[in-house]
Amino acid sequence: MANRRRTLRSALSTLALAGTLGLTACGAGTSGPEAQGTPSAAASGTASPAPDARPTPASSTGPARNLPKPELPAAAKENTEAGFKAFTQYWFDTATYSLETGDSGPLEAISDSGCKVCNGYLADSRAGGWTVGPRWLSTGFSSDMKLDPAGQAVGYFMLEEGTSRWFDADGKLTKERSGGNNGKPKAIYASYTNGAWTARQLGQA
Repeated sequence: MANRRRTLRSALSTLALAGTLGLTACGAGTSGPEAQGTPSAAASGTASPAPDARPTPASSTGPARNLPKPELPAAAKENTEAGFKAFTQYWFDTATYSLETGDSGPLEAISDSGCKVCNGYLADSRAGGWTVGPRWLSTGFSSDMKLDPAGQAVGYFMLEEGTSRWFDADGKLTKERSGGNNGKPKAIYASYTNGAWTARQLGQA
């Protein structure tokens, strides 16, 4: 009888020990890698801040960002002297946009591939640098709308140029221009095809 009691106590002790180990194992499992991974996953899924979409003008610290592209005036779609005049001002507005933002697409779209002045500004806008200004204003525009053998009309105008600062791709100021008007008339050669003007050349009259 004594042996049976000792055997029973031994069995109960073994069960109690097994139960204790089992609880300990469960407790350890809740603090293991699976449980610890939950906060890490949440942290890694944190969304990064959205980029600033506000229009930012060009400055000494960087090019312009998120500026609206120049809008082609309705008049500039017409094959008239008034349309040619509106297109000329639009071309200069687009040149400024390209230089300040580095987005050469709008200027390229209205410039002939053989236009030297156009290509010069396109190269500047693609070089990685930027400008602050210049703003150009064409005044006193006139054209007889007669086409030369190449199918181009020529317009004459005076040009007011605003001040400007030019920065390279490293942000170094490379030149400053005071702007103004040299009093000499300018000329633009352009063609009108499929309802749109294209600049073919610009320069001194």
